Amino acid sequence: MIETLGFHVETNSAFLDKELEKSRELDARAIKVLYTDDVHQLQVIVELLVECKDSSSPFVFVSRNKNRRELEHASPIEFVFPKREYEERLSPTTTTYVPAFLHLGLTAAHYYYREAEKTTQFVKVVRKGSDWVANHDGVYDSLLLPMAKAFESRRQEACKQNSGRGWRTVWLFFPIVVLRHGLFVLKSGVADALPEARQRLSFVRELRSEVVNGHYLTDFVCFENLEHFITTDVLGFANAVVELGKQKPKLLRGDET
Repeated sequence: MIETLGFHVETNSAFLDKELEKSRELDARAIKVLYTDDVHQLQVIVELLVECKDSSSPFVFVSRNKNRRELEHASPIEFVFPKREYEERLSPTTTTYVPAFLHLGLTAAHYYYREAEKTTQFVKVVRKGSDWVANHDGVYDSLLLPMAKAFESRRQEACKQNSGRGWRTVWLFFPIVVLRHGLFVLKSGVADALPEARQRLSFVRELRSEVVNGHYLTDFVCFENLEHFITTDVLGFANAVVELGKQKPKLLRGDET
């Protein structure tokens, strides 16, 4: 299905887990060159890092309202810009450095930052006898950590493309966990709240190891909603970056502030 949207798809994509010093696999990696500007030597690339989970056990996320910092000042590490930070003047004598995502004004264009709520944790609900129980064991380490390592491996490759002279690339990564079904959210702090079914949920988790360090965003998507998510949310944001490149190519390249 992803190929019909113009992506080049590579299944069972290998990457080096530097922490374990061994090769690991991602279910699929899909790349699309969305924009190329030969005059200004600028391109925008979208890359999907996909892990599929064909499980009959539901995933239940707990959510809360975002605070101001999470709404206005977060900067996802999944987007690699030619210039990492831009200098902004606070006063005639004071300057600060702002991440590219914020300096370029892309917060309003991204689906995650338009949402007032955020998910804070999740569990896999499994059947035990005649009951359903929440299973926390190894969920983060077996799912989110490998996704983050796969991204870090690809990010290094993307950064190399901007290390020399000439062409500059904006590389937009989207780690995605595709579920057959069974995606729910439970609002915290609400009495007698019941899980609500969702087609897509974004989850930000701080991870730290020898090779990962930061807050990583992963989208959980039901398969029947995957095409809509890619065309509307992923490419919706990516096209906003493209429009910025068309209007202000030197700014997106990092040649001016």
